[in-house]
Amino acid sequence: MRKIEIIKKKYLDQVFGIEQLSNSTPWSYSSFIDCMNKNYQFYVCTDNKKVIGFFIASFSLLEGHLLNISVAPNRKRQGVGNILLNKIESIAIEYGIKEIFLEVRESNREAIAFYENNGYRKIGLRKNYYKLSEGREDAVIYSKKIKGNLLSLKQIFYILSNIFRFRIR
Repeated sequence: MRKIEIIKKKYLDQVFGIEQLSNSTPWSYSSFIDCMNKNYQFYVCTDNKKVIGFFIASFSLLEGHLLNISVAPNRKRQGVGNILLNKIESIAIEYGIKEIFLEVRESNREAIAFYENNGYRKIGLRKNYYKLSEGREDAVIYSKKIKGNLLSLKQIFYILSNIFRFRIR
C-alpha cells in the first residue's frame, strides 16, 4: 500500500539509492542529511515500507522551491510522481505558498513533459546550472501559481516566523 510520509532516518539509504539511479550528477548523502536537519519539506512515498519516490522542497514566505523529486526507475509511469507533486502542492496551500518554482535539466524531456502536464509553465533559463561529467547544462525554470484560500492563522504565523526567524511548530 502506498503511503506518503515525512522522511525518517531509516529511509535515507533508500532515498540515496534512488538518487544514484536517477540523477547523472546525484546529490551527496550529506546533502540529504542537511535537508533533514534544516526542516525542509522532505517526504517519501513508500509501498510496503520500501521507498519508491521522494521530494524535497523549501518554503519561504509566499514562495516554494522544489529542490529535488525522484521516483525509483522501476516505479516510473505508475502515478508516483503525481502523488508526490500533489503532496507538495497541498503542503504549499497549507502554508499559504502562492507559487512554486523548480529547475529541470534542459535535456530531461520526460521531466519537462511531466511538469507541463501538471500545470507548470516555463518562465526562464539558468545558463550552465547543472554539472555534467564533462561541462555544464542549462536549467529550464518552471513555476506554478498555487490557488489557495485566504490566509489561515497557521499561515500568518508561518509567514511571521519567516520574517522574524523563529520557529512555530
